[in-house]
Amino acid sequence: MNSLNQAVSPAPVRKSGTKIPEVPLIRLETLWMQVGGTLCNLQCTHCFISCGPQNHTHEMMTLEQVRKTLEESKELGVRDYYITGGEVFINPEIFEILEAILSFGPLDVLTNGTLITQEKSIRLKEIQDRSDHPLRFRVSMESFDERENDKIRGKGAYRRAVEGIRNLAESDFSPILTITRNWDEQDDAEMEGRFLDFLKQNNVQKPRIKILPGFLLGRLAENIRQYQDDEHVTEKCFESYDMANLQCSSSRMATGKGVYVCPILVEHDSARMGDTIKDTLHSFPLAHSACYTCRVTGMTCKS
Repeated sequence: MNSLNQAVSPAPVRKSGTKIPEVPLIRLETLWMQVGGTLCNLQCTHCFISCGPQNHTHEMMTLEQVRKTLEESKELGVRDYYITGGEVFINPEIFEILEAILSFGPLDVLTNGTLITQEKSIRLKEIQDRSDHPLRFRVSMESFDERENDKIRGKGAYRRAVEGIRNLAESDFSPILTITRNWDEQDDAEMEGRFLDFLKQNNVQKPRIKILPGFLLGRLAENIRQYQDDEHVTEKCFESYDMANLQCSSSRMATGKGVYVCPILVEHDSARMGDTIKDTLHSFPLAHSACYTCRVTGMTCKS
């Protein structure tokens, strides 16, 4: 792990002449894998990587690719794992992939929940029962109101997601509900309470939610607005903020076509750091405006 202690090269600068802060990789603790690629059965209006049935920017990872990545991660001391997409349950090898990852460590699965049938949830419970490590789920929705949810996620998404949540609950899982904030931040407490009630009504024993900020990328940039020129981090942003709080100081994102700095920027070539995890054990310039969102909101993709 000597690579983690290598000297940081001089920080790059913007066209304005200001330095771009660089976040060091302090420790490689978490590995993300884009198991679902950018393929998804839904086409949400705010998806920051524009996932959908026709987005082949990243293909689904194969079981062989996952196993190779896991072996490398073990050598580097990774402690926990997250998988995302696209939609991971589109992957035809998903159950074998889950078992493979759980043999290495704890696993959190990000899903829209719409493909989790009762049969699949029973199989997931069997996989959990055979593993010494916890298998956890995060199900993404937009609203506890069917009409409002389906405005963003498409007709029928609400009912299928609710069924998926109930199926997971029946198999003794307590999925975390993940919502992208589409209300005023001052209303967080009220909205959190209503979402927790929604989970309780659907038999989730340990209701939890995670509220995410919107990233002005992908379809959200198309439908709302793009980042402004002044929305970027500067050295001043870190005068009273520890860079170790940023997720990119302790994690990387593996995909079928290389390793990226984080899950948010997988459609940006500048965020691709190398072919292998070992290629990425160095600092990264926080040049993208999405880095600004992470800094000002304290955002982390982890639970």
